[in-house]
Amino acid sequence: MRKKTLKQIDAKVDSLLVEWVKSLLSDEEQEQVTLENYKTLLPKEEYILARGTNYLSFYTCRWARQNIKKLIRKGVDLDSITIGDLEWMLKKTRTNRQLNSF
Repeated sequence: MRKKTLKQIDAKVDSLLVEWVKSLLSDEEQEQVTLENYKTLLPKEEYILARGTNYLSFYTCRWARQNIKKLIRKGVDLDSITIGDLEWMLKKTRTNRQLNSF
């Protein structure tokens, strides 16, 4: 991908994760969340171990960036991507893993 597109993706990751963190907090706490400090509220572990395999942890910057890139490759416009789209990708991934485990 182009450097310009990657910078736009990074900015989108920041805005989506700030939106997600704010959705979990009360109104008073939402006002304290900014682009500078939201990373302290994200999960610390970047990977999780499940069934002997390491998986990328959900709702981390890397996870969001990776899923946004997948959506762009499928033809979704970057400006139209929401946190709901990322959650849809998460649900789709979980369903595929459950089907493949049988």
